[in-house]
Amino acid sequence: MLHLKVAVIDLFCGMGGFSQGAIEAGAKVVLAVDLWDEALKVHAKNHPNTPIKRMTLGEKYHFSLFKREVDKWRKLGYHVHIHGSPPCQALSNASSRNAEEGMPLVIWFLECVKFADPDSWSMENVVPVRKRLPEGTPSVILNSADFGVAQTRRRCFAGEGWVANPSHTKDEWLGVIDVLPHLNELLQDNLVIPINRRVGWMNKTAKQQKPRYLKPIWREIDEPIQTITTSRESIGRINTEPRPEKIRSLTIQETLILQGFSPDYDLTEANTQKARWTMIGNAVVPAVAKAVIEGIK
Repeated sequence: MLHLKVAVIDLFCGMGGFSQGAIEAGAKVVLAVDLWDEALKVHAKNHPNTPIKRMTLGEKYHFSLFKREVDKWRKLGYHVHIHGSPPCQALSNASSRNAEEGMPLVIWFLECVKFADPDSWSMENVVPVRKRLPEGTPSVILNSADFGVAQTRRRCFAGEGWVANPSHTKDEWLGVIDVLPHLNELLQDNLVIPINRRVGWMNKTAKQQKPRYLKPIWREIDEPIQTITTSRESIGRINTEPRPEKIRSLTIQETLILQGFSPDYDLTEANTQKARWTMIGNAVVPAVAKAVIEGIK
């Protein structure tokens, strides 16, 4: 529970993950900015009282705009927090691009924060960005599983003026089945009964893997292609033998839940399924954002 009035400016806001967490923490999101029109429409659909601005961030003349916002809300008695989630594709370990391509907007955001001088600030990005931050930039690695989310999503959070206190120890981490218990029946329906312990063994003569015989699963054409695997860690606590090989792919609503959103979070303003998956994948986990805002000193 917040003990002060907090106004949040959310830059590179996307579909509103940080905004959602800030609002859940009791803060007021006074401005959300992004370039992606579809994402802004989704943000506006779910947070109709939040002012939205569509603009290409990255210019130094923007600094004075956010400085005015900070001064305005500070005069109204608010603690002002600026958050930013600059695009991180080039900085990811999975990217083949030069990581330096992702740094200009990170540096721009840090300079913007210094100029605007908010009471606190945070920046979320992929873990590799941490070693590229300017010397002395405060940062921590936060794992969404530590905040009650059923996935181990690690992100670098730079910033000052807050401490995000975990709500769950590793022994209390949630699995997929904990938050999507209805999938347990599907797991039971798709158990593989092995003839021996070497199901899927490599045939040395044929140089190919023997097929695994799984019950076919019906999937609508617009459903995702991701599949839950055999990993106990990813599926959750399953005490059955034999173990399930795989089940149907997740729906949009189920993926929202795994990311820490409500299944009712409205994505209808996005024109395609691809856009929806991209928005969810890029979004800040609301539970972590909530912890950041609640941890404001």
